[in-house]
Amino acid sequence: MQIRPILETDIESVIQLFRANYGDDYALPEFYDPQWVKRGIYSDHIIWLVMQDAERVVASGACILNFGDYNDQIGEIGRLVVDPQVGGKGLGRQMLAALVDASDERVEFAFAEARTVHPKTQKILDTIGMPALGFLPLHYKMTWRESFVLNGDLFGNGRNLRQPGTAQVIPAIAPLARLSLRNLKLDEPITIRDNVRGYPLDQNTAITPLTGASLLRLLKIEHGRLIEPEIFGGMHIDQGLPQLQARKAAYYVASDGDHTLGAIGYFFEEHDQSVRLTELIAQDNAVKGSLLRFAVEQAELTHQAQLIECDVSAASPALQQTLFDMGFLPCAYVPGMVFHNTHRPDVIRMAKLNAAWDLGPLTLTEPSREYFDLVAPLFERAAVERVKKLPALGTAALRGLTPLEVYLVQHVGEETTPAAGALLDAGALHLVLAGSVQHDAHTITAGGCVNAEVIFGQTDRVTPIAGRDTRLLTLTRERLNALCDRYPRLGIKLYQNLAAARGSV
Repeated sequence: MQIRPILETDIESVIQLFRANYGDDYALPEFYDPQWVKRGIYSDHIIWLVMQDAERVVASGACILNFGDYNDQIGEIGRLVVDPQVGGKGLGRQMLAALVDASDERVEFAFAEARTVHPKTQKILDTIGMPALGFLPLHYKMTWRESFVLNGDLFGNGRNLRQPGTAQVIPAIAPLARLSLRNLKLDEPITIRDNVRGYPLDQNTAITPLTGASLLRLLKIEHGRLIEPEIFGGMHIDQGLPQLQARKAAYYVASDGDHTLGAIGYFFEEHDQSVRLTELIAQDNAVKGSLLRFAVEQAELTHQAQLIECDVSAASPALQQTLFDMGFLPCAYVPGMVFHNTHRPDVIRMAKLNAAWDLGPLTLTEPSREYFDLVAPLFERAAVERVKKLPALGTAALRGLTPLEVYLVQHVGEETTPAAGALLDAGALHLVLAGSVQHDAHTITAGGCVNAEVIFGQTDRVTPIAGRDTRLLTLTRERLNALCDRYPRLGIKLYQNLAAARGSV
């Protein structure tokens, strides 16, 4: 069998390989478009190989070179398909090894995403020396939302350009960092920052779509672009407005009158119903938080995104904590993934899932399972809590709050299931998710709240009593006050809703 560069005459054969393996459900539908495949053949950003057996193409694979910035020298190895009629002969392993060899001189970091419905690609990547670096739950929408394993390795000068020991991570990320450093045989310490405070999320900042005029003003802000970038995503305003529009990037600018404060960029993938944050520009920490909050609320309200993700600098614990506070969880730690100035920073993939937790068929190799065991329980727990607390969306106390604001309220509250007849804390706010609560002469059912006056500094003179099969979201006075102090706009909404609820009882 011969491995060679793809030719234009191979286009139909390659498309049929994808159909034979995936039907019409491949995660990248453009691979079924002959014109797109043709452009890929002649692109300087793709190394595309096929395997030929006599006159027949039996396998295809590519290394995509335009993931990230041009200077990042990242290669995404994959798009691997093998004719099912000749599978089981090690052709996939041969193809991936050939792609690594072909891209070695042009790539300092290469990665691949392996499917988890079968272990074939995982085993191949383990064998050719591209170890697992993360588990990406429900990452792509195919027949269902499939999970993938992220594998990668550093090539050429990639290892020498890292700065060992510079990682500063919040506690939730530390186990992933240690495992990835071990897998890449990088024996170095990490600093765990367990008292970091995230960026303020509740500043009242005017945020509008990017224009040509605001682009010129943004180019004068160096933080986030030239100095200490905190999000890496392969799209940036230096590319110019036409290029950003051509790639369907959405950019929003924070301003105070004529003074531009910063911007955030993201990309919405309609097929996967996912949003990827790609750039954060701002010198002021308060503006960073406002921009991040705006982007997440755009993703959830405008795009109904089932997945929101971003690659975060391992040297920015404040941004890690900010995303963690908003419901993002770590799923991969990637040493030296990107290039900035004179070195290759480590990157953390963080994601927020709004999709139902259903992994479907799952088969993992042992290295992949190590990441699954670290990542999946966090996401599963978050999904269970989200579903259990969905009834809170229907409560009068949370009317008018965005999904992110509801999450922030839920995060400080505690779900309780008191026994029938149990006396409830008269100094706490109780949102009734199910069942009922007897409050003086009133019976408060699901969707109502008990002790609305707590937010006004008062204590109920009547001790509430739980009914049968009751579930509550309970917020103590201290937690409620802390929530309103940290998020004033959220606090105002709560005050208004609870004042109305108080007056209706």
